[in-house]
Amino acid sequence: GVLRLISMRFCPFAHRTRLVLAAKGIEYETVNVSLKNKPEWFFDINPLAKVPTMQHDGKIVYESLVCNEYLDQVFPGRKMLPEDPLDKARIGMLQAIFDAKILPNIYKIGRTEGEERQDAFKVFKEGLSFIEKALATSGKPFLGGDQPGYLDYSIWPWFERLPLKLGDDLKLQEAEFPKVLGWQAAMSGRSEVKTCAHALALYKANNANPDPDTGLDNSR
Repeated sequence: GVLRLISMRFCPFAHRTRLVLAAKGIEYETVNVSLKNKPEWFFDINPLAKVPTMQHDGKIVYESLVCNEYLDQVFPGRKMLPEDPLDKARIGMLQAIFDAKILPNIYKIGRTEGEERQDAFKVFKEGLSFIEKALATSGKPFLGGDQPGYLDYSIWPWFERLPLKLGDDLKLQEAEFPKVLGWQAAMSGRSEVKTCAHALALYKANNANPDPDTGLDNSR
C-alpha cells in the first residue's frame, strides 16, 4: 500500500513531486533510474518512460503536474490547489506563463552566450514579471498564500538551480523583483525544500556528466 515513486535524483520534474510528497508528509519509497539508460521494465509501466512516475494501490500515474494534483486530491493534509475555480484558473494561467516564457529561457540562458544570452534573460524577466505581480497583488509570501502551494512547488526546482544558469554576469535586481526575491528566500527556508534540495555543486557535476549516482560516495 506504500506509494512508490520512480524518479531520478537530479531531474527537476521529479523534484516537483518530491516537494509535494514532503510537504504533505506522505510516506513513499523511491526507485531511482538512469534517464540515459532506461530499464526495459520502465517502458512496461510508463510508455514514455519519464520521471516522475508513481505506483499507488495498483494504479500508475505519471507527468509531474498530474502526479501533484493526484497527490493533492487523494491524500490528506493541507491542500495545494484552491477550491475556488477562478483562483485555480489563475494558478493554471501563471503555470502557462512559466512554461512559455520562463522555463525555456532558463535553459536558453544556460546554453547561449553574448547577445543571444542577454535576449533570453530579457524574455525570462518578462515572464517573471507576472510572478512578481501575482505576489505583490496577493500580499502573501507564497503563490499559494501563507504557505507554498501547487504553483510554488511546480516552479521551485528551476529557481533552486537558477544561480548555475545566471552565472556571475546576470542577476535579478531587488528594485525590479523584490517580491520574487523575497519568495526565493522564503522558499529556501522551508523544511520540505531543504529535505529535497541538493547542493549546487552536485547539480553542476551532474550537468557535466549525467549520472543518477553523483555524490553518493566519496569517489564522485
